Amino acid sequence: MTVNVLDIAKRRGFFWPSFEIYGSCAGFYTYGPLGALLKLRIEELLRDHYVNKEGCLLIEAPILTPEDPWVASGHVESFTDMNVECTKCGEPHRADHLLEDKTRKTAEGMSLNEIMAAISKHDIKCTKCGGTLGEPYDYNMMFKTYIGPGKNKITGCLRPETAQTTYMPFRRLFEIGRKRLPLGVVQFGKAHRNEISPRQGLVRLREFSQAEVQFFMDPASSGKHPKFGSVKRRKFMVLTKGDQKPGRKPAEMTLEALVKKHTTEWIAYHLATAVQLFERMGIPKKYLRVRQHKDDERSFYSSDTWDVEYMSDTFGKIELVGIAARTDYDLKRHQEFSKQKMQVNLDGKTFIPHVIEVAYGIDRPLYSVMESNVKVDGDRVFFSFPPSVSPYQVAVFPLVRKDGLPKLARDVYDTLNGAGFYALYDEGFIGRLYYRQDEAGTPFGVTVDYDTKKDKAVTLRNRDNQKQVRVKIKDLVEVLRKVMSGQLKFEKAGKLIK
Repeated sequence: MTVNVLDIAKRRGFFWPSFEIYGSCAGFYTYGPLGALLKLRIEELLRDHYVNKEGCLLIEAPILTPEDPWVASGHVESFTDMNVECTKCGEPHRADHLLEDKTRKTAEGMSLNEIMAAISKHDIKCTKCGGTLGEPYDYNMMFKTYIGPGKNKITGCLRPETAQTTYMPFRRLFEIGRKRLPLGVVQFGKAHRNEISPRQGLVRLREFSQAEVQFFMDPASSGKHPKFGSVKRRKFMVLTKGDQKPGRKPAEMTLEALVKKHTTEWIAYHLATAVQLFERMGIPKKYLRVRQHKDDERSFYSSDTWDVEYMSDTFGKIELVGIAARTDYDLKRHQEFSKQKMQVNLDGKTFIPHVIEVAYGIDRPLYSVMESNVKVDGDRVFFSFPPSVSPYQVAVFPLVRKDGLPKLARDVYDTLNGAGFYALYDEGFIGRLYYRQDEAGTPFGVTVDYDTKKDKAVTLRNRDNQKQVRVKIKDLVEVLRKVMSGQLKFEKAGKLIK
């Protein structure tokens, strides 16, 4: 059976194209009840790690900003993609994507003239009407607007990333962080890019969610990470910048070996952290690889950049997180344009801190979690989400809608809900209820039946293998916690029903 994740997502209410009743608008998606919860759980996992385990400060800044910060950051001047329009129907296309789709070769690093020559050589036409394409040009992807009315209005922008809104208040954050470095700051929120031709569902959007972490540090200590020893023996499939040639495949490498020849402990540590977090989300490591940006691909302000990529069966490689050594470029530019000092004085040294950025998307990992966890078992299609990110962790049902069973089931639901579980209550034909929750990715189902009145127990069902055990209601909360945490095997959670 062929499974289309996007079809299931739309039908079951994970996500769908926005503004459908008006014909939709490319690059915008609405998260439904299941998708919004899945997204929330993914964000919670990241927030818990970076705030509680890495000790980062959490902030939230406005999405709409004046234009000046983006002049300072270089976005107004250079935040561009190559656009090419059809001379017949006017349809815009992203020129490098057109070329890559036609030739199956990368167009990274090619100039406008090289792109134009390649389009002509391969006789590439408009994908909408077959018309001739014009000359490609650089197109700035920021959404611009005005702040305030009348003559005193100022030019504003919807932020294309959260990073700059973290850099601007650095001095205040440095004070709040008790003037210590390294200082980690994490921000979750929306960003906007006016993409030329959004495609591939959640992979390329005009409005998307990010979780970006900025580590400010003394440049003298930006190489060594205090916890690198705990991850140095971990192995990953790696593509360094020198390996990205036709026919070359990723090679397995330890982080210790990676640091010796290719990068710093800080970047390697956060590559390991990101992969580990993706595994906790339910993305198997075998679908992940780490890739270093080539010199002609890397942003000019970065001394080293790496991505963790998901190898999708549907869309090919998907960048899930980018980790970059941004040097002191951003703080220096904001100091220059705002005339506000970004320097610090530590241990008798005055300097502008360097930044290591860990920039997660949220929408792309969410899709990757769904694709990684869709399963087919006969005529049953389900998502095998880990309990740590599944929209609902447990669903509660009465066997029938009479004889007091709904009241008993509601009591069980209230108990689980009050204990902190993401729980759901539903009624109906029990077989359909099970399959509905399987397709939603709910790991466990609890059924209240006639025997519950006698033995004060319920039937606990496992989504993945459909096995069932009988568990006392008084033990249910503890049993579920132990099973979800891996402390207890499901088959040992109660009396197995054969």
